[in-house]
Amino acid sequence: MFKFGKKRGGQVTAELMLIMPVFVLMIFFVLEYGNLAYHTVIVNHASYEFARIGALVAVKKPSGRSDRTIITQKIERAKQSVFGSKAGSISVNVKVENTGVDPMYPKHRHEDVVVTVTYPVHLLFPGTSFVLADEPRKKGIRKIKVVTRMPVEKAYLSADKK
Repeated sequence: MFKFGKKRGGQVTAELMLIMPVFVLMIFFVLEYGNLAYHTVIVNHASYEFARIGALVAVKKPSGRSDRTIITQKIERAKQSVFGSKAGSISVNVKVENTGVDPMYPKHRHEDVVVTVTYPVHLLFPGTSFVLADEPRKKGIRKIKVVTRMPVEKAYLSADKK
């Protein structure tokens, strides 16, 4: 019959020492993926809002051309107010693309604002940067890049039909 007082010679301790680092690393990876998912949601929403701002402020007059400098200035102001001190590390690129001409209003050109946000995320947990970080891995930074396209809001003029 088995006695509870019997010594096992450290078998449980040896097994724990073999399994514990792997288990802790697995927990760190799960938590790091949660951290990356959280920041991905933030970047997607910021990119959408920046594209929305660009689409609304792009044109000064009805049926006019989009002004990329105005769009960039407004987005930079929004970036500063949203991200505060982290705004310097976040890059936002703005492009205005022609997407065609309205057949009913030949003078009216369709344009899209394309906003690309690159957001660096500092990885929090030890060991995860060897797999999840961008090069150089020693820095422990993963860059999330999001591209959002939104049509520019323009008003039609009655003179556009000609």
